[in-house]
Amino acid sequence: MELRSLFYKWVPLWVRLPVLFVFFFVILTANGVYLGNSTDMYSGLGVYPEPFVEAYNAVYIGMGLGLLVEWRLKLRFSSKTLLLWGFTMLLLMNTINMFTGNPSLMVLACLVLGFTKMTALIEVYIVWLAIWSKKMDTTRMYPFVYFTALGGIYFVTWWMTELAQTFNWRFAYMIILILILLCLLFALLLVEHHPVHRPMPLYQMDWLGLVLLLSFLLLLNYISVNGKTDDWWQSGKIQAATCLLPVSIFAFIFRELRLRRPLLPFAHFKKTSFLKGLLFFFLLGIFLPSSIQGTFTAAVLDFESIRNAELNLFLIPGVAVAAVLCFFWYYYKRNTEVLLFLGFAAFVLYYYILYTHLATGLGMNDFWAMSILKGFAIATLYIVIGLYTTSGFPLNTVLAAGGLMILVRSFLGSGIISGIYSYLLYAGRVRHLDKLAGTLEADAGNLLRPAGYVREMNVQATLAASKELCGEIILAGLVILAAIIIAHFFRTLTHRRRILN
Repeated sequence: MELRSLFYKWVPLWVRLPVLFVFFFVILTANGVYLGNSTDMYSGLGVYPEPFVEAYNAVYIGMGLGLLVEWRLKLRFSSKTLLLWGFTMLLLMNTINMFTGNPSLMVLACLVLGFTKMTALIEVYIVWLAIWSKKMDTTRMYPFVYFTALGGIYFVTWWMTELAQTFNWRFAYMIILILILLCLLFALLLVEHHPVHRPMPLYQMDWLGLVLLLSFLLLLNYISVNGKTDDWWQSGKIQAATCLLPVSIFAFIFRELRLRRPLLPFAHFKKTSFLKGLLFFFLLGIFLPSSIQGTFTAAVLDFESIRNAELNLFLIPGVAVAAVLCFFWYYYKRNTEVLLFLGFAAFVLYYYILYTHLATGLGMNDFWAMSILKGFAIATLYIVIGLYTTSGFPLNTVLAAGGLMILVRSFLGSGIISGIYSYLLYAGRVRHLDKLAGTLEADAGNLLRPAGYVREMNVQATLAASKELCGEIILAGLVILAAIIIAHFFRTLTHRRRILN
């Protein structure tokens, strides 16, 4: 593969860099379903919120699978073709989500969006990588990537909420569509077409393997998200999905082991750093979901959706600090285990502060410190674990490794665990509400104000369930921190023994 300039020679530098940033920002933040206006969407359409969670997970399923096939697409089509295709599909899928009232169609549109937008993302990513490092050193690039991605998503979440509150949720989509159209125009006018001299055929792609893996991920997405509303295995649909789940994954593994050109090279799993990185990303999923804080601010503090979205803005300074710290940390080649420990420690501290703040009467200002900590933790661990997971892979295999990393990080980890947390908070609230209801007769004076008493019981039940789950997450975090320390000292002792021997 030959790396060439993305733009025509006549395009000046002061135009190239802003256009590249606009490309990068729009690709990373245009996800088809936006947390900022999703509440208004499912309320306006009169459906449950679960399909929107499914659609949000489907974006990352599509992105992960898109990276698995991206190398062949890169060797088959020109950069301009892939950019135009990616932005066109972004435009089409966001338009479908803007007008559809069918939740299943929205899930499908988000899946296609995530799969196709990777064609455009990789083209822009490679150009930015060359700008940040002539040696294509990803340690220089990752802080910029995650500052743009995380900071952009938090900003867009607030922005979409503001637009939905001021106008309506469809108007928020119109702004995204205008940005995508602008990117399409830039790609048409400024990006040069370089024909591929020896295009690689696509018939050698393992399309059946792709369908089997996709089936497994979509079934898992359906089970984990809809379990609460469908009463888990009491539902015939979930029973059928559960039976098909092992069939699809075993069929995929059996097929891949027999193919000469597998979709997912299992040789990746022989690399220790890759396996450890996937494990860390899965453990990161324990801390990423905002289920506790979201339930607390909505059910106890009665924050409006715009106030919850404003809390996301507090995360951006933490993301910025983490990006700057990681850039200089890797520039001076410091110990990455320290950064890993700092990231998980910041998450534990965030949940400890949240645990102590789970009470009534809080305002917006009570969340800024813990939110900065959370933003710092997310960005630090995304950068550190991402670099650790994909280190040592050549360019032709790193995309497949990155695809599996996205699947574990954003779906198998945080996506599924978020659904589990949602159920645990619901079940915990019902359990504590049942206990509190048993005290109703002993406090019969409250029967004179039944509405206020029911409201108070719901608040106390939510607080109790949130504290339970928060405490369990803190304990899990302390175990992870202890494991990191023990592993570090064990590795240090082993290294010293080798030197002495």
